[in-house]
Amino acid sequence: MCREWPFFSTRLGMLEMVFTKTSPSISRYYDEKLVDPSLWTLGKELRKRLAEDIKAVLMVENNAHLMEQNPWGPNLSACEIFMLNLSTCCKPNFLCRTRATNEGNTELDEALMVTIAGIAAGMRNTG
Repeated sequence: MCREWPFFSTRLGMLEMVFTKTSPSISRYYDEKLVDPSLWTLGKELRKRLAEDIKAVLMVENNAHLMEQNPWGPNLSACEIFMLNLSTCCKPNFLCRTRATNEGNTELDEALMVTIAGIAAGMRNTG
């Protein structure tokens, strides 16, 4: 069905792009830095569901890795993912520091906005 129905194949390709840009370890880092420990089970459940969904897409496509059938392969994605993860890792630190500061800190606010813009740029072609 995946190969014979272009709509389905395109949809799976979009899911692969989204899944490729996810990082359970960064998600866990956000939880630890910004979320009340009583809510950590929600993040854990979402990461579990993500892993299950990735396995399902790989099974349907009969692939071993995400983006395996992409003509650009993982090389283009690796650069995008590196930059996206870099911005994403900085953001919780800036958010945590912003929350702890009572007064406005222009440099800190600007750094936070730059990381948000970087993440938005990295997610742009995700759909």
